Amino acid sequence: GLREIDIQAAIDVLQSGNLTMGAKVKEFEQVMAEYLKVKNFVMVNSGSSANLAIFEALMRPSKGEARLKPGDGVLVPAVAWPTTIWPIVQLGLHPIFVDVELESVSIDLRKAQQVLSESKIKVKALFPIHPLGFAIDPNALDDFTKKNNLILINDVCESLGSWKGGMHAGTSGVAGSFSFYFSHHITTMEGGGVATNDNEFADDLRAIRSHGWSRDRRDVADWTSQISNTDAKFRFVTTGYNIRPMEIQAAIGINQMKDLDTFISRRRKIASKLSAALDGTCLRILDGSSLTSDNQDSGHSWMLIPIEVKTHDAKKQKIKLLELLSTAEIETRPVLTGNFLSQPSMNRIDGGHPPAENFPIATHITDTCFMVGAHHDLTESQIDYLCEKLREFSFELC
Repeated sequence: GLREIDIQAAIDVLQSGNLTMGAKVKEFEQVMAEYLKVKNFVMVNSGSSANLAIFEALMRPSKGEARLKPGDGVLVPAVAWPTTIWPIVQLGLHPIFVDVELESVSIDLRKAQQVLSESKIKVKALFPIHPLGFAIDPNALDDFTKKNNLILINDVCESLGSWKGGMHAGTSGVAGSFSFYFSHHITTMEGGGVATNDNEFADDLRAIRSHGWSRDRRDVADWTSQISNTDAKFRFVTTGYNIRPMEIQAAIGINQMKDLDTFISRRRKIASKLSAALDGTCLRILDGSSLTSDNQDSGHSWMLIPIEVKTHDAKKQKIKLLELLSTAEIETRPVLTGNFLSQPSMNRIDGGHPPAENFPIATHITDTCFMVGAHHDLTESQIDYLCEKLREFSFELC
């Protein structure tokens, strides 16, 4: 949440009178680029907008040929968040769903290869989610996309602070989207951004977030050298939206980033404590092996904690468990949205999507798994209470 230093940073911005996108946004972008070890970070008003801007830039670049065109297919995981899927649909592309792996809840690349071989739609891109603080192996993603001549885009909105093999999650490929929503690893209240090593792509993102104008691009002189200084401020070079961030968001983000490592360390301790409490019960944390000393290469940052119910009638027992937890005033959530093919909205999306039951792991996660919080602001007494109740209720059920 917001601390006194964050609130003071916001007050300082308000008192300065510099409220719209400016120096603080640029400073935050530099902080993020240095942390992620990328050439560019372009801040926008949300992680959802970050995804939208990425696809807009791929489809309508200011220079050169479009890398994606209406009708192209994009591989996505069957366990997803809507804002991963909707930009694809809204811009005339086709989401091609792939089942996930149980432990990581991330897209199963072996199944993706099979889907590619069977798809009647020309698939041009892979858009994996790095879920819940888990970093997908960048080498595996790079190998898969190169082998199949696909564009790699990453949704990293859930996994700030997650590393694999010395590389931050989602920083290979063309771009990766990030979110700084209130409950995430850091917060700017609302806010997001895109990391990319492609300078021209970054310039297009800077234009797209501001109606398509050229003024924030590094190559602005290329577009304005033949016109007057007055006209140069209103030169539109691509399509766009108003998805700019505010200075107040960036000021809070700058402060939050100073303590990111502390926040993540706290989240890992919470996950470890909960994992130990569940030992010997019919409940287990997905990807719990990353908490052991033998898996130091896996920098899981634990946005939330996914838990699986392991009984012969797990679906029914999960429902009972969630009712008990609710009575004990412990909030739970599905794992993202569960099997996204089961969402009512998918009935209104054209594209001949296979039925939800064709994705057995996604369905299993929907039926038997749920999530509890791992926020770094949770107190020791709250964590102790969570551990106590989960263990107590598990023995009642199992």
